[in-house]
Amino acid sequence: MLDANQAHITLAIPAVDNDLQVLSFEGREALNKPYRFDIELVSQRADLDLDALINQTAYLAFGPSGKGVHGVLYAIEQGDSGKRLTRYRISLRPQLAYLAHRHNQRIFQHLTVPQIIGQILEEHGIQSDAYQFQLGYLYPERDYCVQYDESDLHFIQRLCEEEGISFHFQHSEDSHRLVFGDDASVFPKLDPLNYQQGSGLAADHEVVRAFGVRLETRSTHATWRDYDFEQPKLRMEADYRSEFSPALEVYDYPGRFTDRTRGKHLAKRSLERLRSDYELAEGKSDAYLISGHFLALAGHPRQQWNDLWLLDEVIHEGKQPQVLEESVTSNTQPGDGFQQGYRNRFTATPWDIPYRPALEHRKPKVLGSQTAVVTGPAGEEIHCDQYGRVKVQFHWDREGLGNDTTSCWLRVASNWAGKAYGGIAIPRVGMEVLVTFLEGDPDQPLITGCLYHTEHVVPYDLPANKTRSVFKTLSSPGGGGYNEFRIEDRKGAEQIYIHAQRDWDENIENNQKIRVGNERHDTVEANSYTELQAEEHRTTDLDRKVEVRANDHLTVAVTQHNKIGTGQFIEAGNEIHYNAGSKVVIDAGMELTAAGGGSFLKLDPSGVTLSGATIKMNSGGGPGSGSGLKILGPLIPWAADADKAGQKPELALANAQLQLAVKARQLAASRCPICEACREGLCDLPTRAGGAQG
Repeated sequence: MLDANQAHITLAIPAVDNDLQVLSFEGREALNKPYRFDIELVSQRADLDLDALINQTAYLAFGPSGKGVHGVLYAIEQGDSGKRLTRYRISLRPQLAYLAHRHNQRIFQHLTVPQIIGQILEEHGIQSDAYQFQLGYLYPERDYCVQYDESDLHFIQRLCEEEGISFHFQHSEDSHRLVFGDDASVFPKLDPLNYQQGSGLAADHEVVRAFGVRLETRSTHATWRDYDFEQPKLRMEADYRSEFSPALEVYDYPGRFTDRTRGKHLAKRSLERLRSDYELAEGKSDAYLISGHFLALAGHPRQQWNDLWLLDEVIHEGKQPQVLEESVTSNTQPGDGFQQGYRNRFTATPWDIPYRPALEHRKPKVLGSQTAVVTGPAGEEIHCDQYGRVKVQFHWDREGLGNDTTSCWLRVASNWAGKAYGGIAIPRVGMEVLVTFLEGDPDQPLITGCLYHTEHVVPYDLPANKTRSVFKTLSSPGGGGYNEFRIEDRKGAEQIYIHAQRDWDENIENNQKIRVGNERHDTVEANSYTELQAEEHRTTDLDRKVEVRANDHLTVAVTQHNKIGTGQFIEAGNEIHYNAGSKVVIDAGMELTAAGGGSFLKLDPSGVTLSGATIKMNSGGGPGSGSGLKILGPLIPWAADADKAGQKPELALANAQLQLAVKARQLAASRCPICEACREGLCDLPTRAGGAQG
């Protein structure tokens, strides 16, 4: 039997000389939580150096066996002083508790959850010998994981809860170790304890004085679903069922997975978490118990309970009023008769039920939108992947380097997006963009727009040009040029303006119709090439004025017909030469005159008149000759750039046109207006499900 007059509960603080004695303590420790022990002590010294004591390591022993808990003096308070003794209160907590006091916003990339946790622990001075991972599952890398407006402790607890990882503490007199695990093999086994129903009498050995078990209905089926834009038609769903009834399903979307194997694992962990406390034991004991260990119960009249039970939570209490030799203005008399010694209350679950921490630390949600700056490798002005995604640096990101590693790839919203058709404008490096988050999840950012600021100003001064709608680009790399489409809506000055920095290509698959209400002015600073592969029709209602400042070449493959209403007047500075392979006919209704060198020939109704210095008939000589034809043919214009149409989701456009052309042929149509309308997108297409519409 223990001597009731001796102090058996002790607190050792190796680094500070002290005479502190434990008067009482209360402690709570549980799986996946930092423990806390509030200890009341007395000392003959009223001048202990509180600054020297705080943050020192200490060991609280529960009794003569020396078993107890190790931790750090997290808080200290000096209380009342009596004639000889002064009261002190301290809080003993693990080093992990300090992580609650560092809040952060940061990004982790391409790391597993254990790697992320290890990095944070070591940043706080918790080195690899003070923590340990005993994991059976190979956890995948998280491409992008954000700690958003949460403490380091909250973040670690959240990650463990999301993955189904437990942690507990193992204690020695000079240290405490943080142990992470995901199956039962990580939990040590305590010495067996007999059950002895409480009789009010003190036992001569440590026992479990109370033990009861309750069962409570829990979900029996977990289904997780998600969406992967790289596999949009794949139903990304996984589920896990237990053998229990009734069928009670928990359905969750989004499930945060992109392959079904991972989804199946998460659904299984989810159901294990939901059923973790389906069978829960509650008990009382005066033996040393610690959470994260197996209690080996023996001697209970219900035989199936004599088994291993995982201690989820233990609430400790200890008192030794014998350390007081005088009153120090405290009342140590309890209401339940407990006056001296050690006792605890605990909850536990069967060893064969997997322990998964409850989702008590929810992932923070981003409320609304944020802005960020587009980033990329040094020297690149546009940095994207095959989907047009870009990377950004958030304003809160203190660790980002403003390069191509600052974030994950962010999808960019478009005003229209189809199968090889739609609209796209890739945000460029340095642009400020508006970012929203799917489901408010900081791990799933999405760009919805771009923003101007004082350095990236609008294309035209505002509000002076507030009636302009503009899409203006910048040549890349290096700038110096631009393309622009501008609409001016100012009353009386309405305008559509287009500027192409280099080439402008048009492809019109059917007709082009242009109407100009007033004048049209075309200026081509180099050559102009036109090819008409069918007829050309041109009507000019008033005068036509054409000036060719060099040579004019006209080639007509068959015949040329000119009809002039009144007169034709041709003037050549040197020579006019007509050449016909067979004949030349000049027909004048009243008069034909040919004049040259002072002589002339005139044919009129009065006869033929010849006039010249000498008139020669069959007297030798030869005809004059011209310079001859030196015609040049036109060059063929270059073709405009061409692309292909996007595809309809259900029925290819070509197949629809083929069916419509067959219909037109059956009607003996010389042309197919239905097909032409279809090319314009104005027809009703057949559908696979119900035939032709209309």
